[in-house]
Amino acid sequence: MTEPRPEEAARGSLDQDIAAELSYVRALAEEGRAAPLVGGALYVLWGALTALAAFASWLAATGVPPFDALGAWRIWVGAGVAGWALSFVLGGRAGRKPGAATVGNRTANAAWLAVGIFITLFFIVLSVVHDDYVEAGVPRYFLFSLMFPVAFGLYGVAFFATAAAARTVWFRYAAFAAWGFSALCLFLLGSIHQMLAAGAGAFVCAVLPGIALMRREPKEIV
Repeated sequence: MTEPRPEEAARGSLDQDIAAELSYVRALAEEGRAAPLVGGALYVLWGALTALAAFASWLAATGVPPFDALGAWRIWVGAGVAGWALSFVLGGRAGRKPGAATVGNRTANAAWLAVGIFITLFFIVLSVVHDDYVEAGVPRYFLFSLMFPVAFGLYGVAFFATAAAARTVWFRYAAFAAWGFSALCLFLLGSIHQMLAAGAGAFVCAVLPGIALMRREPKEIV
């Protein structure tokens, strides 16, 4: 008996994955339900890292050892590197779950990836030009306090778009909460207490929705 060639075996595996995906989505359609969003672990990951980094930055700003020796910049760089590294692992697992290829999940993935890339670039550019603005008279680290109003504003946009694409109505409430924290962080611009508001916002707008998604998403990996 002739063994199948590698490309034929790969094509057969792909066909099986597509068939399983279509079968899953068809079953949901027959029941009148939208495919649940996957990737809740990513929300929890980034929300927890952001909340912890924000609290650690507040401790550093208030002079609490050993955080004062680390400094906020090292804390945020460490959180960012850990977040992106773990995202590749968790994102790969989420991408193999049933329903991951639906419009709602693809929209959510694209929206949150865009948010993450923009915030990372925003941080990098601010790090590069920061000293130039300080020399021009802008208070030290003031520009970095713009990150949270911008970030939570983008969170709201991503939540709202995902709510429409995935028919997940409660995501709209998460969007409104994110915009509320954006306004609060803007009000606290330049204050060390902005970090506490940002940490609370990350928990409310990322960790809690992530836990809710993890309880709803399918457990199998295809």
